Amino acid sequence: MPKSPSNVNNEEENSYNISISINRCLRLTLSMVAIVFVSATNILSVALLGCDQINELIDIQYTFDDLQSGSTNMPTVDRNDRSGGGNSVNSTMHFTTLECETLREEYLRISPLFTLITICTIIHFNFFVKLISASLYLTLFTVFRIAFDGSRADFERHLKSELVYLNFFILVILLLNILDREVEQTARSDFLWRAKLRVEQDEVETMGGINKILLENILPAHVAQHFLIKTIPTNELYAEKYNSVAVMFASIPNYTEFYDENDINKQGLECLRLLNEIICDFDKILLKPKFSCIEKIKTIGSTYMAAAGLLPGRESMDASSKTDKEGHFACVMVEFSLCLMAVLEQINRESFQRFKLRVGLNSGPVIAGVVGAQKPQYDIWGNTVNVASRMDSCGIIGKIQLLQENGYDCQCRGKIQVKGKGDLVTYFVQTSYDGKHKGSHY
Repeated sequence: MPKSPSNVNNEEENSYNISISINRCLRLTLSMVAIVFVSATNILSVALLGCDQINELIDIQYTFDDLQSGSTNMPTVDRNDRSGGGNSVNSTMHFTTLECETLREEYLRISPLFTLITICTIIHFNFFVKLISASLYLTLFTVFRIAFDGSRADFERHLKSELVYLNFFILVILLLNILDREVEQTARSDFLWRAKLRVEQDEVETMGGINKILLENILPAHVAQHFLIKTIPTNELYAEKYNSVAVMFASIPNYTEFYDENDINKQGLECLRLLNEIICDFDKILLKPKFSCIEKIKTIGSTYMAAAGLLPGRESMDASSKTDKEGHFACVMVEFSLCLMAVLEQINRESFQRFKLRVGLNSGPVIAGVVGAQKPQYDIWGNTVNVASRMDSCGIIGKIQLLQENGYDCQCRGKIQVKGKGDLVTYFVQTSYDGKHKGSHY
């Protein structure tokens, strides 16, 4: 059984949370190991680091340097004089007991500072845990130093200076933890800001996608792209001139008789619902590849307006290509009109209605553009549009009327009076719907 999207999202979120928890546990473990290692190393050095060990380290260092330089004269070391301060042949390479003790004393005073800096600043961990770790380290370091560093008399003699150093280290711990707290707060704030920024970026991308979809629903794709990629002033006019465009007006004249506001159809709501289904089915036809050159302009009541040839790059054409394109777009528009009639017949059978289309076509130059700023409207203007509208209004139901013959079989209607245009010779495209509602004129 396939999983629902919600279950898939929950599983992805759970796996993400588990990975975050594992990563956090690993970081905590590594941080604790680092703190223990650094602290234990420094504490054990109190008990293990003596003059003999220091001189052995010097021997190793010199040996290593000689090996790197390729020298064969290895230094000889008198190990019997290391702790006694005797006359060794290589005494310049070693520290005397007094020098060794002085060096060790300086190391024991300085090394805790670097250890505290490592614990409190370098290792990424919770500041409160760091404070406890640093305090515990300093306590153990002090205890080990008392236990392994000389007699009680020596300790009492240096007690005052040791207390000064101890207070200094306590102050260092407090300062480092205050600094670490500020760093942690900054890191948390930065993380929250980054997370908020990612969410806002996702929202912006989502809104941008939604705006693009909405804009492409009310404007042609190339026009919508023009407004999306450019910052255009509000009052700037966007217009294009096309030399060869086929314009169609397809109306349902008897829809006005069907529309009625009464209780049966919920005050006209059901009538509008049926009209919406018709327009939506008309829009679906535009998704077919062969009608990709057709652009829906608008609907006016029950009239569907569309145009073919409103494509980028069609603005300028020579005379020969203009004639060919006009014929091509007119044929495509006739075929589209026939599809509209077929869809309307199917709706009639399903809804028990008798709606019929009355189509008017015309081809020629138009001007296309966008008017309005808050609610932009894409439209076309020109004599071609006006004549196409007249071909519809003075046409016959069930017929496709145009001014000139095209690739389809046409029947000459003769001269008719066209409002604002005078007498024009028009033609009817021969279709399978001829003979139905003959003589019906609106």
